[in-house]
Amino acid sequence: QQFIIWTDHKNLAYLRSAKRLNSRQARWCLFFDRFNFVISYRPGSRNVKPDALSRKYSITETRTDSTILPTSCFIGNLTWEIENKVQQAQSEIPAGVTSPPGTLYVPDSLRSDVLAWGHTSRIACHGGVYRTIRLLKRRFFWPTLERDVKEYIAACSTCARSKTSNRPPSGLLQPLPVPSRPWSHIAVDFITGLPPSQGHTVILTVIDRFSKAAQFIPLPQLPTATETADTLVNHVFRHHGIPCDIVSDRGPQFTSQVWRAFCSALGATVSLTSGYHPQANGQAERVNQELEAALRCLAAQNHADWSKYLIWAEYAHNSHTSTATGRSPFEASLGYSPPLFPSQELDLAVPSIQ
Repeated sequence: QQFIIWTDHKNLAYLRSAKRLNSRQARWCLFFDRFNFVISYRPGSRNVKPDALSRKYSITETRTDSTILPTSCFIGNLTWEIENKVQQAQSEIPAGVTSPPGTLYVPDSLRSDVLAWGHTSRIACHGGVYRTIRLLKRRFFWPTLERDVKEYIAACSTCARSKTSNRPPSGLLQPLPVPSRPWSHIAVDFITGLPPSQGHTVILTVIDRFSKAAQFIPLPQLPTATETADTLVNHVFRHHGIPCDIVSDRGPQFTSQVWRAFCSALGATVSLTSGYHPQANGQAERVNQELEAALRCLAAQNHADWSKYLIWAEYAHNSHTSTATGRSPFEASLGYSPPLFPSQELDLAVPSIQ
């Protein structure tokens, strides 16, 4: 009696009609001629039951039920949980051990968890050694914190895969003049060639050269000079005022007559870098490098999700302490640093929010 064999391997459907076979295939064809069957192709998406049965089952695999809320909703709870764990573990601290005022002593059992939070969480974005140390010292303390941070980051496989060398180039570089106030002198640049993410493929980076604060604006495509001007007005100038100077490379947006007329109308000077010397706009280029590394780390599982993590990358950049100023961009531009934990914000206008 004839029977049907369903398979998701399309080449097998032509086994009996093939004109040229090697010796092994010919032997199998002679063997199959003893049976009365028909091979029919079925796509893998419709052949799920045999596909599942053919996979090896692991008795050690543990199944975790999916949650109703997406993981992005748990970032606040995760942050509070770290601090709560440290507070609950204060009973493990040996007698006589103290920590600086305003910090919590971290016992040995929780140091790896605190290091993971301070380096890999969304508000950290795999920061470097200096930034991670400064971030942790704002709330935690243990004697070997700096050494442990260096060892942890040196062993971070995500950083090793995603970051590039930042050794200074040879030759003498002349720094730009230091501005006298926040957002009076800005640097702008584009990050292009990104995979599509929620309709965006380009990021406009805007850097305040005084405080090192940054704004990252996702765009659907590389904008024209007019579109660039509109974006700066809608996202930057309305919050921080009109700058006195704008540093950029020699892209077509910034060398056009429209851009020069726009800056002239604002009373801002146009500062263009030398050709083929991007280091002349070093602040923007360095931030671009850090942003690309942060997005590679955060969106390592799916690169098309980078736009979802852009706000976290911006928050992380503005929260980390800058080596140039010794303060975070938030503190240098706003006069204060946003709290890492809700418990640091003591004066609440609405008591019910507590």
